[in-house]
Amino acid sequence: MENDRTPGFMEAIAQTGLLTEIWEHFPENMFLMRVEGPDFVVEAANPKMTEVVAQDCIGKRLHDFLPWSVAEATVGHYRDCLRQDKPLRYEEHAAFRDGHGEERAGHWLTLLVPVHDTNGAVSHVFGIAQDVTELRLACADLERYNQDLEAVVEVRTQALNEANRKLQEANTQLELLASRDSLTGVGNRRYFQAGAEREMERARRHGSALSLLMFDLDGFKQINDQDGHAAGDAVLQRVAASVQAELRTNDLFARYGGDEFVLLLPDTPLASARQMGDRLRNRVQAEAGVAISLGAAGYLAADHHLDTLVQRADAEVLSAKRGRKLG
Repeated sequence: MENDRTPGFMEAIAQTGLLTEIWEHFPENMFLMRVEGPDFVVEAANPKMTEVVAQDCIGKRLHDFLPWSVAEATVGHYRDCLRQDKPLRYEEHAAFRDGHGEERAGHWLTLLVPVHDTNGAVSHVFGIAQDVTELRLACADLERYNQDLEAVVEVRTQALNEANRKLQEANTQLELLASRDSLTGVGNRRYFQAGAEREMERARRHGSALSLLMFDLDGFKQINDQDGHAAGDAVLQRVAASVQAELRTNDLFARYGGDEFVLLLPDTPLASARQMGDRLRNRVQAEAGVAISLGAAGYLAADHHLDTLVQRADAEVLSAKRGRKLG
């Protein structure tokens, strides 16, 4: 196959000083592979490639100095270049033992260029292989770093979400505590006033009925004085529980202060509210064992503030107490 060689390749490049400089000092592998049937033989290799393989590979097939699997994969690329008859670029990873028996491995970005003889047939494949091992290792390190960072972010995001969930639960609990009476568990005055103002605005806008009931416990001071405050607290709890059992979903019920309670009944005319007051009076007496003095007030167009409703209902409470001479 000697007649297929490109005559005097090294002599030809030696005649041009620039090409010689490039060939001798180019920092990446440069090689010329001679086509011999289905195989390829190294016809020329620059010093950088000789340094990589650490042996004289001129005149050798790739299978003579590379592991079989590596040589087969590389030759496969050379054959693709021949078949396509145009430059071919690819990246490969190769592991092999150099001429000193040391293990070498790396990543190379290779460009193959078909070289034609005077008859137009591809007689050689010229190649330049750029060592991108450090780049690939850096990319792998960066990928691992990104994965580690994503894992850290995920853990911290989960921790932050959990902290936010607990904070929301705490805020909800605080809002609940701020709006509830700690003894009876029903709404407190702040809760009632906010809800009542909203319901009054709705009644004003839609012209719907709205009524308010207010009551306090008869003889409550005597219960505290005779039986103690613990007994008085228990009575208040029983009263609140018995009233709650009678309420609708949208009714507002709160402890207004001391032994005084208040209810707001949306969509309820005053006559219906008084009927409900009678039911509450009987139920509280039966379940909590205490009488209550109760007053009612219906929402009027002139009622611009909750206080006017409360004052009318409270006046009836006082009138009921005076009627029975209760304190």
